[in-house]
Amino acid sequence: MMSFQRSFFSLLCLLAPLSVFAGAPVAIPADYFQQTLFKDDFSETELGKQWTLYKSSSLIKDGVLQGVELKDGGHAAVHQLKTEPYSDVELTVDLKFAGSPSTNLTFNQHKFKGSHAGHLCRVVVSPTKIILRDGKTGVFNNEICKKRQSKEKLTPEEQAILKKTQAVFPVKLEKNKWYTVTVRIKGDLMQAFIDGRLIGSLQSPGIAHATKDKIGLVTPKESIHYDNVIVKVP
Repeated sequence: MMSFQRSFFSLLCLLAPLSVFAGAPVAIPADYFQQTLFKDDFSETELGKQWTLYKSSSLIKDGVLQGVELKDGGHAAVHQLKTEPYSDVELTVDLKFAGSPSTNLTFNQHKFKGSHAGHLCRVVVSPTKIILRDGKTGVFNNEICKKRQSKEKLTPEEQAILKKTQAVFPVKLEKNKWYTVTVRIKGDLMQAFIDGRLIGSLQSPGIAHATKDKIGLVTPKESIHYDNVIVKVP
């Protein structure tokens, strides 16, 4: 009985953010994405050739990618997936909080110079909130990023841009429990789903960047567990 009550309570907590989302665009349908561009269930002992690691001590154990930041590396562990260029995309990944406070699911373009390190857009997932960001025109815009790094004060216009290019949605997720997180991008609209339920949406111009070609699973500290990564395009 207690198990049923906990499950019911968890469902209510997951549904709670939907009221914040009232009046927002309807969910981008899953069947819009017909072609599987990439998939990995981490059944091999090493990452495949499409993956590269940055500042990472991550490893595959028991069929799971365990994200771990490199000690004294000065940066979160990044697991970068290089793909053919795409614009609209669906990323699905199972993940579990096993110590890290959050993970970033990022979409970038290799060697793009129009934003810091080619960052375009991302979804930040933590146990308490989901943040959707247009980094290309917002936080990773070259001028804004340079000012933030030097701790220079942003203009009121730049502060307004930062507010417009992100959206925050509260959730309540448990640690050491698996969740399926899905990100869908269609044009300038990006949406985040947990276990198939729409959590939040952001519409912003940088999301529509037409030649994304890298996906990142970004882990600060230790550890996020990842499994069953699937990338689909229309």
